[in-house]
Amino acid sequence: MKRWWIIPALAGVLVVAGLAYWGYNQARDKQQLMTYINNRNQRSFYELVGQVENVEVMLSKGIISNSPRQRMVIFADIWQQAFSAQENLNRIPIAGPSVTRTSKFLTQTGDFAWSLAKKYARNLPVNQDDIRKLNRLHTEAGYLAAELQKIEKSAADGRLSWGEVKAVADRKLRNRASVPGGLQKIDKNMEDFPTLIYDGPFSDHITNRAPKGLTGDNISRDQAASTARKFAEAGTQQVYRGVKVDNVNGNIPSFRIHLTPQNARTPVAVIDVSKKGGHVLEMLNTRPINRAAVSPERAVSIARRFLADRNLDGMEPTYVIEQQNAAVVIFQYKQDGVLVYPDMMKVKVALDNGEVVGFEGMSFVMNHRPRKLPKPKISEREAMKAVNPQLKVKSKRLAVIPLENLEEVLAYEFKGELNGDTFIVYINALTGEEEKILKVVETNGGPVTI
Repeated sequence: MKRWWIIPALAGVLVVAGLAYWGYNQARDKQQLMTYINNRNQRSFYELVGQVENVEVMLSKGIISNSPRQRMVIFADIWQQAFSAQENLNRIPIAGPSVTRTSKFLTQTGDFAWSLAKKYARNLPVNQDDIRKLNRLHTEAGYLAAELQKIEKSAADGRLSWGEVKAVADRKLRNRASVPGGLQKIDKNMEDFPTLIYDGPFSDHITNRAPKGLTGDNISRDQAASTARKFAEAGTQQVYRGVKVDNVNGNIPSFRIHLTPQNARTPVAVIDVSKKGGHVLEMLNTRPINRAAVSPERAVSIARRFLADRNLDGMEPTYVIEQQNAAVVIFQYKQDGVLVYPDMMKVKVALDNGEVVGFEGMSFVMNHRPRKLPKPKISEREAMKAVNPQLKVKSKRLAVIPLENLEEVLAYEFKGELNGDTFIVYINALTGEEEKILKVVETNGGPVTI
């Protein structure tokens, strides 16, 4: 008797086994990606909570302090913490009025504190109306910190997965009463808080401003995937394929394309491409980075080549920051020999083998546009007269710098040393006034300015 059924049966078993193996790998890869996203969002949220708590504490110190010098330092710190908190808030995958109002509150708090710091720097008095506003801000910051702590506890107890929120934010949030409850309370409280008007930048336009470099027509998901692949492959021998495309809401709506090498299973690159114009906003390679073997100087050269291969011209490297066996090279746009600080790009180079594992172009797309730069009304020599004569100037150049209210000014940049410390002084090239002073602090990861 012929056992004709044996071959089809074996084939069926092999097909089922193959599907089971494929399903197992898909589930494993998805779990790895969800774990990565979950950890990143949790870190941003925990940092946000800590920064809001710091704002609340420093506001109380600013109210109690009776030293003009100490208050100036406190208010400058409040501005820095509020700005950092807003950055972390923008990274968390939750949208809605509560986030908008919270962002607005942080912006107003930071800008108001900065205006008070400048008042003290100019020896101007802070009046009772300023103190009243500080007290109100302190109350609201305490409320916001408490509500965020409740959400943080939900995450710590396992009742909230930020990876799930990122994948299907609205649906998942509706199924988790503890989270929207906290955010709704924040929403209602921020709604009752009046807009601050003070001697300083009015902050409404900051949260509502439109990206200035977002040009071109709307693109499809397929076009975004093609753009992402070309961006990842440019200047390399690698061939990528797209495995998933997500929608990303935010100030710049975009597609998030997950890419993997042709012969691999787990996605190693995630690229955000704007829906309008197809601008690459961010690229992240999720592979682990081993011990450093490439110098920071070599990393700058690699980063330059990376931008050139993608026709991102006119960018000048200004700083290199080393972190976790990687070098982040910061570039600014250069127009007619003038450095334009708001138009920034970052390239992250793995120092184990020199591979580019990250790119950030959001700041460039937010700020870049054709500029008609004014001609300086004062000379470099005249600007030098406004600089402390004890500063030993090592370099000088023209630059466009952003102010606290996001307006831009043309300034002379003087970098020098005083008493063993390095400072950067910016003198307005039109008025001759001192606009900003930064202190350069050398850290293990490279220079930072404060």
